[in-house]
Parts: sequence; structure tokens; C-alpha cells
Amino acid sequence: MRRSLHTDQEIAFLLDEAARGIPIADICASARISLGTFYRWRRRLGGLKPAGVIRLDQVERENAGLRAEVHRLRAVLLKQPLRAEPARPIPTERAGLRQKPSHRGAHACVGRFAFVRSAN
Repeated sequence: MRRSLHTDQEIAFLLDEAARGIPIADICASARISLGTFYRWRRRLGGLKPAGVIRLDQVERENAGLRAEVHRLRAVLLKQPLRAEPARPIPTERAGLRQKPSHRGAHACVGRFAFVRSAN
């Protein structure tokens, strides 16, 4: 995805101008952006103040680092041979009482028209 020519602080300032009542068309013309870009920024940053935008940027960078670490750990784990653990049977009844399904569609229908029969 292409990087924005505007910093997050500039975007927050433009959104704040719109909140103060300046027409959005004028803001877009002065910043040389399209209306679609403005509304995408509004959806992404909402009513954040510049300090909130800075915090959001820090959180996004931290999340990117954590995602990279998870990706690295998955690669390391996939290289190691997996230990085979004995399969444990799943209990279907407990003390003579039938368990209720834990989620919607737990007793899903199977077959050619399963999607029609299980839709609620």
C-alpha cells in the first residue's frame, strides 16, 4: 500500500478542522486530497486528538513488532519435529447427562443440503 504524503498529526489536524465546522470540500482542496481519502482517514482516526494519534502510532508499531515475533516463532516451531501425543477420547456424556452444544451449529447437519437445514 502506498504511504501517505501527510503525517498522522497533519491528518488529525485536518479532521479537527472539519469538526470545527470548516467545509470538507475546502479542507480537501487545501490539502490536495480526495473526499474518499478524507472519509477513509476519518473512519481510521475518528475523533482522536494529535496526542491520541501519536499513541495510536506507537501501538501500531508495537503490534507490527509482535506480529513479526509470532511469525518468527512459528517458523522455529515448524522446523522442530512434533511430538506425537496419544489422542484422548472426547467425553460425550457426563454422569448420565447429555452435554449441550458449546456453540451454535455444534450439531450441524451434514450432506448435500446441510446449509439449508442448519440455517436459523
